[in-house]
Amino acid sequence: MSERRVGPETPIQYLPGVGPKRAERFAKLGIGRVEDLLRHVPRDYLDARNVVRVRDLVPGRLATVIGKVTAARERRRPGRSDFLARVDDGSGAVQVTWFGQGFLSRVISLGDEMALSGVPEFSGARSLANPTFEVLGSEERELLHAGRIIPVHPLTAGLSAKVMRGLVHTALEQAGDLVEDPLPGELRSERDLEGIARALHDIHFPADDAALDRARRRLAYEELFLVQALLALRRARREAQSSGFVTAVGSERARAFVRGLPFRLTSAQKRIVGEILADQRSTKPMQRLLVGDVGSGKTVVALIAALHAIEAGYQAALMAPTEILAEQHFHTVEKLTKDFELTTVLLTGRGPLAGRRKALAAVQSGEAELVVGTHALIQGGVEFKRLGLVIVDEQHRFGVRQRASLAGKGETPDVLVMSATPIPRSLALACFGDLDISTLDEKPPGRGRVRTRVTEEAKRERVYEFLASELTAGRQIYVVLPVIEESEKADLRAATATHDALSKHPLLKRWKWGLLHGRLKGEERQRVMSEFASGKIRGLVATTVVEVGVDVANATVMLIEQAERFGLAQLHQLRGRIGRGEHVSTCILMAGPSIGPEAQERLRVVASTQNGFRLAEEDLRLRGPGELWGTMQTGLPRFRVADLAKDAALLGEAQADARAVLGADPELEHAEHGPLRRALSARFHEEVSWSPTG
Repeated sequence: MSERRVGPETPIQYLPGVGPKRAERFAKLGIGRVEDLLRHVPRDYLDARNVVRVRDLVPGRLATVIGKVTAARERRRPGRSDFLARVDDGSGAVQVTWFGQGFLSRVISLGDEMALSGVPEFSGARSLANPTFEVLGSEERELLHAGRIIPVHPLTAGLSAKVMRGLVHTALEQAGDLVEDPLPGELRSERDLEGIARALHDIHFPADDAALDRARRRLAYEELFLVQALLALRRARREAQSSGFVTAVGSERARAFVRGLPFRLTSAQKRIVGEILADQRSTKPMQRLLVGDVGSGKTVVALIAALHAIEAGYQAALMAPTEILAEQHFHTVEKLTKDFELTTVLLTGRGPLAGRRKALAAVQSGEAELVVGTHALIQGGVEFKRLGLVIVDEQHRFGVRQRASLAGKGETPDVLVMSATPIPRSLALACFGDLDISTLDEKPPGRGRVRTRVTEEAKRERVYEFLASELTAGRQIYVVLPVIEESEKADLRAATATHDALSKHPLLKRWKWGLLHGRLKGEERQRVMSEFASGKIRGLVATTVVEVGVDVANATVMLIEQAERFGLAQLHQLRGRIGRGEHVSTCILMAGPSIGPEAQERLRVVASTQNGFRLAEEDLRLRGPGELWGTMQTGLPRFRVADLAKDAALLGEAQADARAVLGADPELEHAEHGPLRRALSARFHEEVSWSPTG
């Protein structure tokens, strides 16, 4: 063991072998301290434990040989220098070539004992090309680069894999057992988790598969636990600082509303209404996420909650991400509440100034009982008299601060946020662990049936014949194209070409077609969507995802071009734009010309089920949490070790443990929680601050 010179907090440039220039390269990987390097976990592993004699090498099979260098030379070529060696272990010799690495002539010498790991080739003689290797000295030490499970770390220009492994090993030797363990000892014992020093060593240089599995489990749990501790802290502080009020004391208007619905509430809707009313009857402010599949009836549930709050003497606010969706909510509310008196106001960024002033006055005086709007609701000029319930639709379209801004319009209002995108439970817990979560996974009766078909370019004319038949029957159509991120111009060209082709096609040209693309201004985009919603436009070509939540009951066909480019959850969300009326609807997934077998299977999965939650879980498994995580806007970091598709059970344990720890020690003031407190401050410094006395 070398003499200690650094600690976990030491700047990386002072780790032996780094220096200022390499420190700049490490900075590109987000590594600024020694502990950052220790937590720079491998992205993969190379299993080079198969140590064999040279004579037993098998072509194409990864193996490790240990022998003596009996020949070595540098070979110079124009623009390149290679290094060649011959290694003999007594049973035979293998010819080794390191292409473009002539500098190895200063590293490898005749007579050196070496371990080589690579995939052998037999072309007249046994050979290895660019194997990983290690020169073995006289002292006994741990192999790093050959003959073991070799870590493959994320790299950047100027940092080789071998240099990275060597520096990680140095960091482990000098500072590995000085890293403070954020997990309380009692918790580690209860969950059978290793200490942080052992886990960090074994995630980089595991002795065997079992050691790697234990290290991975420990570090995955730690990541999940820290996020859940942050969410539990956020929740505990909100509850401690808030003294809410009861916003549900029984509502005749809510009962009349339910009686007047053209359908019966599903059992799932009844269950969730019960959960929400229990929150509203409590003096603890509600903070609940309502996740529902497309067409599951979330708006009805939200309106029942709003009517209860209004009956209790409070105002309710419903915020939607777009003007057209806010207008749709407003008209839906007016339609569903026509049998009793309810003063509803629409507040958006558009419209005559006089009308806006009148709406603002009604909100401020309390005359407006239910206020429906967009981001305009959180602007400075909007003042509520007594806001008791905040409903945020399509929560992923708003940031945490925007939701908080609307909640801040009241003293401590109840908050209900809704998502029409089915979220896998593990992702919901990871992103919204500070909220209570209700899942609406049952659709009400009366919806039109949606069938999904997978087709190919060769059948395009048959598809157009079908579109013409639906248009002739008076229906409407969506045609959606994938966004080509690399080129907005190409995206626009494809959309324009598709729009022109449909507008001029002999079977389809008699109907008006609309076009949405990324370069349309907001007002023009709203106009096109409004004309489609009114039926003036019969077919809509869109390059962007069609507005979530826009309800055009007369639209019965969704043609998705190059469907393999979309995620499963995206396809399901798009499919949810149809089947919202009484007519049978059809979603057509048009595959691109070079679709592979994996993509074909994904499209078959979409066609096989209408269950958005099943598709969301499959999407998480196939593509990872990155895309969904990016839409959550929680400010939480992405996981390096934990896998939400595989670690759902571990996440459940971490959430239960974090809530228990914070429940017993809300500000982590006990001595045994000092390391956890410091870890939360270090990793979530923008979110976490502690009182001077705490």
